[in-house]
Amino acid sequence: MRLQLAAGCAVLAGLAAPARADGTLSMRGVYYKERSTRVIQPMLDGLFEVGARGLLDAHFLVDAITSASAGSGAANAVPFSEQRYEAGGGYTREFDGPASLAWLDKFRLGAEGKFSTESDYHSGYIGVRGAADVAQKNATIEGGAGYSHDTMDASNAQGALGGIKLQCPGNSDPASKGCHLRTYTAFGSVSQIISRNALVALTYDMSYLDGFQSNPYRLALTTTGFVPEKHPFTRLRQAVALSTRIYIPASQTTLIAAYRYYHDDWKITAHTPEIRIVQQAGLDVDATFGYRYYTQTASYFYQVRYPDPSVMPLSYYTDDPKMSAFDGHMFEAKLGVLGDAFELKHRWAAARFEGILDYIVQHNRFGNAVEAHVALTVPFDY
Repeated sequence: MRLQLAAGCAVLAGLAAPARADGTLSMRGVYYKERSTRVIQPMLDGLFEVGARGLLDAHFLVDAITSASAGSGAANAVPFSEQRYEAGGGYTREFDGPASLAWLDKFRLGAEGKFSTESDYHSGYIGVRGAADVAQKNATIEGGAGYSHDTMDASNAQGALGGIKLQCPGNSDPASKGCHLRTYTAFGSVSQIISRNALVALTYDMSYLDGFQSNPYRLALTTTGFVPEKHPFTRLRQAVALSTRIYIPASQTTLIAAYRYYHDDWKITAHTPEIRIVQQAGLDVDATFGYRYYTQTASYFYQVRYPDPSVMPLSYYTDDPKMSAFDGHMFEAKLGVLGDAFELKHRWAAARFEGILDYIVQHNRFGNAVEAHVALTVPFDY
C-alpha cells in the first residue's frame, strides 16, 4: 500500500511539472539456505524524480521463513513457518549551497520511514539524513539519525509455546505477553576523491538499544536442564569502517577494499576485511568477484553450558550462536548485463539484469549457507 501511495504521489508530481521526469523500478528475489533455515524474499523497489531536485524512493518486501526450530535449544525444536512484511519509503531534496559559504557546493536533506510486521513482532522506523558536497565536489560529508520502536508480542503463540511469559524491563519475573524495544541510531561519513581514479571513505555508526532483546522461544542449557534465554535490556553498538576504490582505466577494472571494526558493551568485538574486483566487459556487461572474512569474540555472558541456576543463579543466559565466538568467510560472484547486450529496444535497452551468488562459510551452529539474488531494474519516464 505504501509503495502504491509513493508511486501515486510521484506520478502526480510528475504531471504537475513542466518537464518529464525519470524513475526506475526494480524487482528482486533473494533465496537464502543454511542448515536449518530457508528464507525466500521477493522485493519491489521504486525510485522517482519529484520536480527538478526531489527524489522519492519506496520499497515493499516479504520474508518467507521456514525453519527447523523456533529456537536453538534441543528442548524447544519446534518447526515453524513465518512471513514478515515490510514497506517503507523516503524523500530527498537537493539544494545549492548559499553564496556566503563558498566551500559548500550542494547539500541534500532527506527523511525516511519503514514498517514491518509478522505474527509476533512489529517494528517501525523513522530517520533523517543530510549530505553536503564540498571542496568543489571532491568530498562529501554525510550524517543522519533514526529511531525505531519494536514490539514483541507472544500473545498469539500456539501449542507448547502458548504459555510463554516475557520479562520486560522493570519486571522482576516473566509476567507479560508483550515487551518493547527502542533503538536510537546515528551515523556519519566522509568521502574524498584523492586522484582522478581513486576515492577513500570513512564511516562511523552507533546504535543504542533499550528494551527486550531476548528470543522468547530459545532455551539455554544448564547442568540440570534448560532455562529461558535472557539478554541484558540495554546495548550500545559502535562500528568504524574504512574503504577505498581504485579504478584502472587500461583494463576497466575497479578494486574495492574495506575494513570494518565493531564493538559493543556486551563485549563482542568483530573485524570484517573484504575485497571486491569489478570488471567491465564492454559497455553492457560487468562482473564482480568478492571475498569477505568475519571474526568475532563472544559476549561476556555466553556459555556453552551454564551452572545449576538453583545453586549459582546468573543474570543472563543465552544459546544464541550470534553471541558465541566464531569466524566465517563469504565468497561472492555477481554478473550484471544491460538490455542493450541482447539488442533490446527503447527503455529495455537500458534495463539491467543482475545475478548474485554467495557462498557463506560459518564456523558456528548455523553451518554453511548459500544465498542467491536475481534482479531486474527497468528505467522509465513519466
